[in-house]
Amino acid sequence: MASLPVGINTYSYTFSHTARQAMEHLADMGYSAFEILVTPPHLWVPELSADERNRVRDLIAERGLNIMSLNFPMLDNNLTSPTAEVRRYCIDVYKDLIALASDWGAPYVIILPGRLSTLFPAPREWMAEWFAAAMRELGDYAADHGIQLLVENIPFTFIPRVEDIVETLDAIGDARIGIIYDVANGHFVGEDPALAVRLVRDRLELVHLSDTTRTSFRHDPVGAGDVDFQAFAAALVDLGYDGYSMMELISPNPNTDIPGSHAKLARWGWAAPGK
Repeated sequence: MASLPVGINTYSYTFSHTARQAMEHLADMGYSAFEILVTPPHLWVPELSADERNRVRDLIAERGLNIMSLNFPMLDNNLTSPTAEVRRYCIDVYKDLIALASDWGAPYVIILPGRLSTLFPAPREWMAEWFAAAMRELGDYAADHGIQLLVENIPFTFIPRVEDIVETLDAIGDARIGIIYDVANGHFVGEDPALAVRLVRDRLELVHLSDTTRTSFRHDPVGAGDVDFQAFAAALVDLGYDGYSMMELISPNPNTDIPGSHAKLARWGWAAPGK
């Protein structure tokens, strides 16, 4: 049985390295598949020079690397804001990322389904319509650039669980939209990831791996929480999933925690470091 391939998200390096520097560093650690977090100063399209674009493209070619996905995090990202100008801003950022992904040969751009006020959220039907309108516009733009959009399960959104995402995407009716399943996010909201991931088998394109508990939302090294990675790996194998599992650790000690987490994952069916 083939091992599940592993890639790495650059989250832990966003304030210490540029995206290119992080890729170079992680390539030296044995990684070749990346998800790039999109935030200044790590990577921000309006600040990205033509020379730096070319240097990233050259790095990919020279070292045999792959950027699998670009990920615009929640801090400044709200496709379900009641403010139309904020929604417009986020759609335009995503369009920049779609064009950049196409330029760098990355197949996916990850979509976060907005942010939910914990005090007084807008009516769910409003948020569903704002999100659907954004996805219709972005879906066509992505298709024109050869990019697939992947919606992620995120706590604190109006669709935090996979059944909510499936229902919403079915209502939008665009079969081009895929899903990235985040095991820590699912575990935190009370899902059994080994069961939840089966609900998205027809749209599953990528997976995020990190650890958390159900009482404190984290993206910790493997073993620091109580996610059942062994059961999740068995579910992926049972589904015949052969895509990448992207480690998305947020750690002050990534040079130690990334290989340490990877070694633990290799016990349960993921490819060993360097493979």
